[in-house]
Amino acid sequence: MKKTSTLMRKARRASQSIVGGDKLMDALTSKAYVSAMVEGIREEVPPVSKISHMLHEQFPGNAPDLKATPVRQFIGMAVKAILMDEGYELDETGVRIANDPVFRTGSTYRLAAASEVEEDDDILARFVAMLNPDELRRLQDLVKAAL
Repeated sequence: MKKTSTLMRKARRASQSIVGGDKLMDALTSKAYVSAMVEGIREEVPPVSKISHMLHEQFPGNAPDLKATPVRQFIGMAVKAILMDEGYELDETGVRIANDPVFRTGSTYRLAAASEVEEDDDILARFVAMLNPDELRRLQDLVKAAL
């Protein structure tokens, strides 16, 4: 059985705070969605641009509301967790997406180096992975001050 990553556990917990989050998480982790995401990586476009039409068709109502910022952020976090588990790493963030029904920007991914594919057991890496963006900026300031 495959070990669940920290990011995937965080995404699953986050799905509980969104109306329809469980159904959304089930859809995102399905083979069809993961295949579409990987296709986006091969085409060097943000994977969310390959699944947004699928999401729009599968969830036409307001549960979940795909236009809501927290829902879009959750989808981005879940996509990142799924792709990291599939052996990809973040390449570039803030990539503009034109004429998309859900997203305006997204991130691109690349195949992770062989040594980085396995989940890191380093306690510092696990600690940093659990921090939110504000905490990461604070940590960065503390590290700069210490050096």
